[in-house]
Amino acid sequence: MTRGGARNVFFLAAASVGFVGWIPYRVVPHRKWKGSGLLGTLVGWAAVWLLPTGAAAYGLACLGMTLFAVWVSHRAEKLLDHDDPRIVIDEVAGVWLACAGLPRALGPMALAFVFFRLFDVWKGPWGRHSARLPGGWGIVADDLAAALMAMLLLRGVAWAGYLFV
Repeated sequence: MTRGGARNVFFLAAASVGFVGWIPYRVVPHRKWKGSGLLGTLVGWAAVWLLPTGAAAYGLACLGMTLFAVWVSHRAEKLLDHDDPRIVIDEVAGVWLACAGLPRALGPMALAFVFFRLFDVWKGPWGRHSARLPGGWGIVADDLAAALMAMLLLRGVAWAGYLFV
């Protein structure tokens, strides 16, 4: 293996969440939108159900995932491009934050998933601005902004009486 080869494979595997981010490139090789972000969000959303339910433990898990995502994204972008679509660990960190404080029930969790995807795709000014940050922070920050917007919308839906949160 070449110098740094195993290390590079680690960073690419971690940033693409076990190479899940590469799957659409094998299935649909010549399209701009491939769905890597959707797959990364699905993996992250599935993992939320396995996370601790206590607020402090969940918060530490989110913080740890965010810092790990920044680190591996920073390294992976040197091997790919800045915010390459195959880097999907930022979606995992984002959907974990979007689901923070929600009961583990399908309705609220599914809405968190949908709202996060909407804000992650749309970006908005908060996402475009935060994506300009350098390195891994720029890759992860727009997803954290999307997660915060999803949380605000979820709280608004709950406040209006349409969802018990």
